[in-house]
Amino acid sequence: MSQVTGFRVGAEFSSYSELHREYRRYQRDNSVQMWTRHSRTIEAQRRRAPKRPMNDALKFAEIDYACVHGGKLFKTKGFGKRPIQRTNKMKCPCVIKVRLSADGDKFVVKQMNESHNHTVPQEEEERLQHQRLCVKALRVDPTSIVSLRSNGAGVKVQLGEVAGKVLADEDAHSPARKEKCGEFKVNKPDLEKMVPTLAAVKDGRVVMVVNKANVLQAIYYQDGRMKQTFERFPEVLLVGATYSWAGLRLPTYLLLAIDGNGESELASLWFLQSEERDTVRQLLRIFRQKNPAAEGTRAVVVGGKVCDGELVTDVLPHCKPLACLAHTLSVFQDDLTAEKLHLTAGQQSQLLQILHSMCYATSTEDYDLLYRQLLDSNAESAVDYFHKTWHGSRRQWVEGFKHENESYLTSTLQRVQALSQRLAAAVEDFSDVTSFTRDLLKAVDTVRAECDQRVLQREPPAGPEDNSAESFYRELLTDFAFRRVRRELEEAEWVSFLSVEAERAWPVCRRRALVTDQASCQCPFRTSMRLPCRHVLALRRRLGSDLFQPSLCAGRWTQEHFLGGQLPPASLRERDKVQQERYRQAFKVARKLSSLATRCPAEDFGRCLAVMTAVTDIWARGGQVQVTEINVTGATQQESSSPATEAS
Repeated sequence: MSQVTGFRVGAEFSSYSELHREYRRYQRDNSVQMWTRHSRTIEAQRRRAPKRPMNDALKFAEIDYACVHGGKLFKTKGFGKRPIQRTNKMKCPCVIKVRLSADGDKFVVKQMNESHNHTVPQEEEERLQHQRLCVKALRVDPTSIVSLRSNGAGVKVQLGEVAGKVLADEDAHSPARKEKCGEFKVNKPDLEKMVPTLAAVKDGRVVMVVNKANVLQAIYYQDGRMKQTFERFPEVLLVGATYSWAGLRLPTYLLLAIDGNGESELASLWFLQSEERDTVRQLLRIFRQKNPAAEGTRAVVVGGKVCDGELVTDVLPHCKPLACLAHTLSVFQDDLTAEKLHLTAGQQSQLLQILHSMCYATSTEDYDLLYRQLLDSNAESAVDYFHKTWHGSRRQWVEGFKHENESYLTSTLQRVQALSQRLAAAVEDFSDVTSFTRDLLKAVDTVRAECDQRVLQREPPAGPEDNSAESFYRELLTDFAFRRVRRELEEAEWVSFLSVEAERAWPVCRRRALVTDQASCQCPFRTSMRLPCRHVLALRRRLGSDLFQPSLCAGRWTQEHFLGGQLPPASLRERDKVQQERYRQAFKVARKLSSLATRCPAEDFGRCLAVMTAVTDIWARGGQVQVTEINVTGATQQESSSPATEAS
């Protein structure tokens, strides 16, 4: 037992736990936050004084407790580009030094300075991180916290009332999340419980993958819309994994297709017990068997060590695997280290710069130039690593080589990440496997409904007269494809040629040498998107050919293919023409009205704006408006020719 109570010079403590309890009590009673500024273990002290007696049960021979505002001021080595930097260090002299007694069997307070060079209000102390920690009693029964679902504000209020402390936003997530996540760390999710919910979906296909011991390893899922979407748009497939389900450790692969309007559509979902290469290979084989349209797939975008280009080539040999750019750069950063390849800091920086530039190489010439720089770097281990891992597969990860075939300028798995985040946000935290499956399917339906709504509510963009090439492309293509073609039509006016011979031409391009004719071009846009590029359009204009040529556009980008024959093409064109004409006429009047409103006197502008707002509100609720001209002299009032009357 200690000889005296509390911290003061000469106070003794017979154990480390007793010292630590007094240390915590001192902080609470004095409204201060301290930290262990210096400590030396008994093992280290025995090397300095081998003959001195010391009790090993005390663990430490020296401990210095200091105020969190103590210590030397931080001296930056930067150039002041980020001047707004904060630090807790204020050279506060408060310190408590504890040492071993002469017989080495107790702790003794040797020095104590309780003065501070700053104020220590209790409210400020309670907001410090260590003082906000919740007691263990709050984590015994998390059911009441979980009942608040994902409402962090409600959790914070409830915990604050129980603890009697001031909590920050991040404190509201720790007790329930740790308690619930701890259960899932012990017990992996039972995939068998997902099967009934998935099988109950109309037109849903569920395939269970088992190992030799007949243990369920993964679930393959695809519903009717997923299959139909992939049948219509099979050219590019994105395969990415997510692990971000809250409170549930369940590797899930999302397979996406890009539809004719540039939207990401799910093609299949894979749920894995554990992410193993053989399991992923078997799932990819099942996907090919269940989807005959996979024979028309041209490119597969992957990013990961499990599902990589080698695995895709094994199962889908007719497809070109494309490595995710972000994943490639991340692997370079992880592998080119001093520990793995025995590089100096200068070599590491130089090699990373070369390899990063290789990723963005736009031509064979650029890649060869950077490759020679790599060979001249005199880093044999890095060169061997590059030859063994990357050089032979450069067509999969170099940007200039990726888009030589259909890829729709897709270089990363950002679409997969964005969709997985949207789905994870709709899934309830800490849900069990059955609830998770049900919420996930609802989230998938919601994402699809939002995508369909964007198509139905699209605004026809204003354009030129109906006899122009832009107008014809607007009638033929979806909004996504038309915007790309319209940009190329605008840029075609600025294209110049080095030479033109019969049907071929060599356009000026600062990145690479190109050869163009009236139907094809070597630029990434034409080879990747299968839409008319600026070089083809410029050459057709120069040769006097019609800029509108439907054969230049892949069928997947047409409105007829995108809508799947839901509307007859003639009716669709007629509807779009009427909408476009109405939009052009209304836009001209609205622009003139805005111009007139800005010229009115300042005291009248508010009244003009209120009138326009009132008209908009009445039209929005389906009413009609009667317009009356008011004579400013108050003598006469003349009604306009509009026969409409206001009605709600």
